[in-house]
Amino acid sequence: MIEWKDSYNIGVEKIDCQHRQLLTKLNEFFDACSKQQGKEKIEETLKFLKEYTIEHFSNEEQLMEEIDFPELAEHRKTHANFVKAVLELEETIKTKGVSVLSTIKLNRTLTDWLLNHINKCDKLIGECMATRERAV
Repeated sequence: MIEWKDSYNIGVEKIDCQHRQLLTKLNEFFDACSKQQGKEKIEETLKFLKEYTIEHFSNEEQLMEEIDFPELAEHRKTHANFVKAVLELEETIKTKGVSVLSTIKLNRTLTDWLLNHINKCDKLIGECMATRERAV
């Protein structure tokens, strides 16, 4: 289980709330895996991720456009790569079924996203906003 830390907040409540929602789903998936129920939970988690990424990435990218975020193009690429990874995993499960490997892959993908993308890349959005607010 990963606990939410205030340091994960970027300073935009709507985005921070969506990030906390992702962490909750990640922890539910971790919990299911620890109880040997990951296979049952993986499809539900992937469905959530597909819906989540459409709304969340749209909100985040709109915010980045509004603040003239300098790394918007690169950030969009990371979003697209995450969506691609989720869709590839979903396709693998459809064609080959759920396996221990697919469960581990989803765990790794989500953990990496939370710890690296949100905690590092998304933090830059909040920092950019704070810098612009101080300049006004």
